[in-house]
Amino acid sequence: MKRLSYYVIGVDLGATNIVCVLSSKDGKIITKDTRKTFGDKGKEKTISQIINSAKNVLREGEKLGVSAKSILGMGVGGPGPINSDSGVIHIAPNIPGWINTSLVKELGNELDLPIFLENDANAAALGEWWLGAGKDVDNLVLLTLGTGIGGGIIINGEVLHGIGQTAGEIGHMVIHEGGLLCGCGNRGCFEAYASAKAVVNRTLSAIKKGKKTELTDLVENKLEKITCKLVYDTARKGDNLCKHIVEETGKYLGIGISNIINIINPQMVVLGGGMAKAGELLFDPVRKYVGEHAFNAAMEGVKIVPATLGTNAGATGAVAFVLKKKGLLKKIDCFDQNMVRFFQTCIHN
Repeated sequence: MKRLSYYVIGVDLGATNIVCVLSSKDGKIITKDTRKTFGDKGKEKTISQIINSAKNVLREGEKLGVSAKSILGMGVGGPGPINSDSGVIHIAPNIPGWINTSLVKELGNELDLPIFLENDANAAALGEWWLGAGKDVDNLVLLTLGTGIGGGIIINGEVLHGIGQTAGEIGHMVIHEGGLLCGCGNRGCFEAYASAKAVVNRTLSAIKKGKKTELTDLVENKLEKITCKLVYDTARKGDNLCKHIVEETGKYLGIGISNIINIINPQMVVLGGGMAKAGELLFDPVRKYVGEHAFNAAMEGVKIVPATLGTNAGATGAVAFVLKKKGLLKKIDCFDQNMVRFFQTCIHN
């Protein structure tokens, strides 16, 4: 009898785009669908986008020989505080109208599949742990550096959820009491100083205080066109203000990451999101300031590296979440790896 292969649908629900993949149980993407979230058109529209995206990868999968009977389930990485047990997104800060949304129930009414919900940053961390930058470690912290700062923590191969399933809100760690106002309403949050939005806000503040920069000419004095990427690109060309902002951002990131390293002592810190594309212009100052603030003992052996899965990280992690729920995902641990190497050596000798 031919052994049945199993597949999983993984969904990354973002404020701008929905990424949906059909994946084999070993993480190979069979087909992928990307479409707009349309969050400004109401919750029902976004949910219909998720459903249509899932149906599309199912249809494309059937064309490639993937039977509907072989689909184990669908994982969804969703924004904001969520409860994976009840399948509820409590609030999605960047998608209007999402308050206590029973997403698993709503999707289950339309898709004849088991549905599993995980926080989007946790899903991205799982993806990088499974198949990305952290595939050789079992303890890592992932930071997604974008409009905000998301966080996911993997301890001994498992996501740290916390008693209320809100663990990993790294962006709202306070690094400056009474400091800059954050989108969450608090002041001094890590996100308010070190996110892509924070880079732009601090740049605009400096320009309005009279600081000279090539940026104003590049955007023809239309300051609303200044982006984080433009700040980093202009710093690379030697612009003094942009170089200062980049160095300052590295300092803030370094302070936040050193706190994480001192508390959790992971094997790896993975930086993803749009800002991470700045490469060594971002990583060099981050590593420098982490080295200045973290305990030497806590820093020993810790790697600070870029994420490798790109836009597939969240959807891949959503697949991993389903496999974990089904008891089908366990990476080889360090002991097993050493035993494998030992036996391989014996065979070769």
